Amino acid sequence: MGESFGVVPGEVAVVTFNRPVNILSSGVLRDLVGTLDALKESAKVLVFFGEGTTFVAGADIKEMYGFGENEARSFARLIHSAFNAVEAFPVPVIAGVNGFALGGGCELALACDIVVASESAIFGMPEINLGIVPGGGGTKRLAERVGKMKAKELILTGRRVGADEALSIGLVNKVVPRGRLKDEVLSLASTIAHKPVQCLRAAKRLIESASFEEEIGVWTGLFSFEDRKRLMGEFLERKKR
Repeated sequence: MGESFGVVPGEVAVVTFNRPVNILSSGVLRDLVGTLDALKESAKVLVFFGEGTTFVAGADIKEMYGFGENEARSFARLIHSAFNAVEAFPVPVIAGVNGFALGGGCELALACDIVVASESAIFGMPEINLGIVPGGGGTKRLAERVGKMKAKELILTGRRVGADEALSIGLVNKVVPRGRLKDEVLSLASTIAHKPVQCLRAAKRLIESASFEEEIGVWTGLFSFEDRKRLMGEFLERKKR
């Protein structure tokens, strides 16, 4: 598990891309899919970090250079399966973005539930400068995150976006000083991990795709958990004081 990156399992599971240059090759993507599968039962929160000056700089251009259409299609299906697995991970996923999150790196961040960026973070979809377009779900996820007009601007120009602009357009949730990124992200992850896991799973699923009727069903089902009775009881006790 995690041969392409560092993995610390636990309630707050941490995956750290730690290569000299963090890029997404076929091998890294396959390892990512396997790692997510191995962590999904034990984790209450999943966190992604990147060491050095990159979160993830993008897909492996050297590998892609020799692709014909068949190889390109296989790689696209692989990167989609990886990022779909991130998006569908049953509990919250947080990206702590320190430096470059370009192309596939930006698409990975878009597949996460919450993105915290350091002041030095840089986002972008530069694929058009390589004669392609985003191929890991970026065209749809970026539009959903920042709106179609802004997504078109960023994808059609390939320009990079600093942390403050990323925050202003809704690409990230929060910007923190570079030296505080890890502490801020792990503090947020710890706060979330202390919530009832059935609520974390239910809320994520409902927000992603559910009807009002499904919400009623899930909400009703949570009344069968002891956590619900305990937490409501604690609340009522505090109100008496």
